[in-house]
Amino acid sequence: MTYSDHLETKIRTYLSSLSPQAVEALVRNLERAKVRKDADPSIHLVLAAALTLLREPHPSVPGAIDGVHRQGQIRRMFFSPLEEFLINEHLPNRQEGRIDRAALERVWKWLGRDVMPADVRAVLEQAGNTAVSFERVEALVQSLRTRSVDAVGEVLRRSETSEKERRRIGVELGGERGIAELKDIQKIFAAERWLIPFLQNIPERINEHRLKQDTDVLRLVDKCSARFPDHVAVIAAALVERADAPAALCTFAGRLAGDLDPKAIANSQFAPFVDVVMSEAERLQILALEHRNHNPDPVAFSQALGEYHSLVRGIERDMDLSVTGAWHKRLAETKRSISSVVTRELNSAHGAVRRALQVPKFDKNGTLHIDQSAINDAVRALRVVAMVRNTSEIFAVNDVGKRTRQAVEQTLEIVTRSLITDLGKSRGQQLDAQLAAADVAIQLSEIYFGPDYAAQLRRSRQSAVAKAQKNDVAAEPGPERKLVASALGAR
Repeated sequence: MTYSDHLETKIRTYLSSLSPQAVEALVRNLERAKVRKDADPSIHLVLAAALTLLREPHPSVPGAIDGVHRQGQIRRMFFSPLEEFLINEHLPNRQEGRIDRAALERVWKWLGRDVMPADVRAVLEQAGNTAVSFERVEALVQSLRTRSVDAVGEVLRRSETSEKERRRIGVELGGERGIAELKDIQKIFAAERWLIPFLQNIPERINEHRLKQDTDVLRLVDKCSARFPDHVAVIAAALVERADAPAALCTFAGRLAGDLDPKAIANSQFAPFVDVVMSEAERLQILALEHRNHNPDPVAFSQALGEYHSLVRGIERDMDLSVTGAWHKRLAETKRSISSVVTRELNSAHGAVRRALQVPKFDKNGTLHIDQSAINDAVRALRVVAMVRNTSEIFAVNDVGKRTRQAVEQTLEIVTRSLITDLGKSRGQQLDAQLAAADVAIQLSEIYFGPDYAAQLRRSRQSAVAKAQKNDVAAEPGPERKLVASALGAR
């Protein structure tokens, strides 16, 4: 797939609006995704832009580059044990062990102002002193984190007995949800001594077979859960980030419980493994909506939908949720939300395709105006239409899906053939405009009908262009045609 400079610029602009932590998390997720056999080609484009952004030097005061930069890294170093538990989405049902990344800034400010201001200030001063080695700074941060366990623990204990204290903390951290985030942070920090070595023994990527059949990860988790039963949700949150097929954690929970019956799992200490899978469905639902509304990458929305579909299909294949009220309700709510978004996308798909297939016009300066935004909308819509073609039951869009497919298929076939036929009759600037429209049509047809059909269209296109050139042998290709080839990747 060939991308326009306009799209690359929009992606870089979008990434620049994110925090460095969010970009780092995106890079990790993309690095994992790109090695999958069904990885989308657009992953490499977004990954390259994100890596470029991370490598750009951060502005700082001349003469104090090292010290200022190190001071800016202290918060990241302090929260580093949480990296595997951070998510960027605000879940409708807060899941223990999955921490909203946005909470870290509030917690850091609260620690430095109300809980241990002298300790935080001392570490920042040492970090700003270039004479202090980086190893020493790391040790100071580790010590600060260790001391924070007792300090925060004492505050949390007071909040359990004093309503006034609890309200005060809630105001600083974001209400009861913020307090819950703080409890998770404190729990993970307190467990750092054994939790980090445990996670280092767990594979970075865990395939479905390992969760459903093998015993290596099962034994490690079973032994750890027996020693630290209060941390099962934390372990589950770590595993969902490493699982290639997160839905397999439902079966994994049954294996740990010794019974695959959903009711038995729900009543066991391993229920958090299913809870965290439900939270992943909620996260993917939010992510899909975020991509549809704000991400300029036209394939991101359908990719998120694909991940959601794979997760739900795996859950419903392995587990009868109809006998478990809470889990069934949570998943049903995500399906209703996703269905609503997909329905809106399907309803607008035909119009998006028609707009993208319009023959572009030349402006008063003689420059061909290609509506890349319309093309991106059509690419996104068609990828969704193609994806739900065989998965409409998950998204509950059978009727609207069938109507949309009929309209889209008819329009693509008729308009594409017409555009290619008209190539042979075009001359001069009109040939450049007709060629641009035909190439867009072929690109869209490839998304929906596949590469073999697109290859036939490209052969017809070449024949039509040859016919036009034969009828106008004196015409030389102008700069407009080069522009079209560059913008659309004409082949």
